[in-house]
Amino acid sequence: MKKILALSFLFLLWSCGNDTTSPPTTDAKTATTEIVLFALNDMHGKIDRFSKVKPLIDQAKKASDKVFFVSGGDVFSGNPIVDFHPEKGSPIIDVMSAVGMDVSVLGNHEFDYGQEVLNSRIAQAEFPFICANVENIGGVLNTPEPYAVIEKNGFSIAFIGVVENSSRGDLPLSHPKNMDGLAFQQGANVVASYRNNKQILEADLVVALTHYGKDADKRLIDQSFSGSESFVDLVVGGHSHQLYNEVYREVPMIQSGAHMQYLTKLVLQVAAGKIVSQAYTLIDLSEDHPEDPAVANTIATYNNRPEFYTSIATASHDHNRAETACFYTTALLEETGADLSIQNYGGVRGNLAEGNIRPYDIYTIDPFGNGLETYSINVSALKTFFQSQYSMAYAGLDIRREGSDITIRATPGGNVLADTTQLIIAVNDYISNTNPDTFQELLKRYDFTTADYLIDFLSKQEVAIENEGCDRSLD
Repeated sequence: MKKILALSFLFLLWSCGNDTTSPPTTDAKTATTEIVLFALNDMHGKIDRFSKVKPLIDQAKKASDKVFFVSGGDVFSGNPIVDFHPEKGSPIIDVMSAVGMDVSVLGNHEFDYGQEVLNSRIAQAEFPFICANVENIGGVLNTPEPYAVIEKNGFSIAFIGVVENSSRGDLPLSHPKNMDGLAFQQGANVVASYRNNKQILEADLVVALTHYGKDADKRLIDQSFSGSESFVDLVVGGHSHQLYNEVYREVPMIQSGAHMQYLTKLVLQVAAGKIVSQAYTLIDLSEDHPEDPAVANTIATYNNRPEFYTSIATASHDHNRAETACFYTTALLEETGADLSIQNYGGVRGNLAEGNIRPYDIYTIDPFGNGLETYSINVSALKTFFQSQYSMAYAGLDIRREGSDITIRATPGGNVLADTTQLIIAVNDYISNTNPDTFQELLKRYDFTTADYLIDFLSKQEVAIENEGCDRSLD
């Protein structure tokens, strides 16, 4: 049972990459135990740097028998090698297992391939996925355990997992079709409900392993208090792609950025169930580090997909996000012949770079496998839709915010379209499924994904793609 120890936190913030960790010790006088915890989050399929991770973990294990390695979720969606593998998602699960991952929380993008594929990936993993705030009420998901207690040489940590549920219907930010039969509670409330759980309280440390975002993690800490003390000792987070090592209400909280840029290492001194000091090291994985040959060979084998690297067009310059969105919406407009195409900026996950454009690049920009649809909508409904949205890009019409109003014209300087004017609008099926009140009159559901139609558009181009200075954004 964890004991209350009135010790103030002594946090030693070490400069990035300078790790002078001493061997693990138990001090008889202060009865402290040293543990080592490594953390990643929001990898988004980026497998290439895992060959650098394994030697770092292995080296720590030579010095300590209490090394834990955890993931803050969003394992999938962002690397075509992983997302379009014949067994979707399996390459990154393979390498995570190979480097010694101990536990991962489900992120919202773990649902991107659908529940049946997620079941397969959970079964494949040599480590548990956890999530306490998901409930199966008719879906096919093999519901993961809410928490995992992991022991290393007599020292146990209880990891409680939660995923964000900020989308319409209190669902995680993935395609709604992937959530059929699932319900999600607020993670902070669920974590708080475990404060009297006997198995968790018997662990030497309690860690909230969250895919929740920094602000939500603070709410989780607020609700973890009973009186003057939190039963959660540490929050290892994800989702918001932030990089920090902070303390909130005497509870340390970390997040490691995204896309395998950084690996966080914590060396914790623990006494009577409380962290009494912490040494923090941020390891930049873009720098030179020794690589594990076996893991590197596995990654090279997965990357051997020449069909992804054939040039299909060229770009005249490096596109920023707005310019990439201009390319994206123009392509879908021309592919469908609609009056207007729109795209949520959250679905534009990369930028066009100068030079050759390959299928790999397009599947990186548009990794989600969304369908393409066209709808008939009048101007009045379209304006209502835009009033409730943010971060949208468009092509085909002239749309402007003028104060609190939205005006829609066929061309810049043209007449304002009447509210009753019917328009044909091309959208991905994530937008239509999350806004069913707007997108009701379906005209056509296309056979392939939006990424496939972007590739088809590019294959027809005889000149370089050029969108310099283009910004068709409606914020």
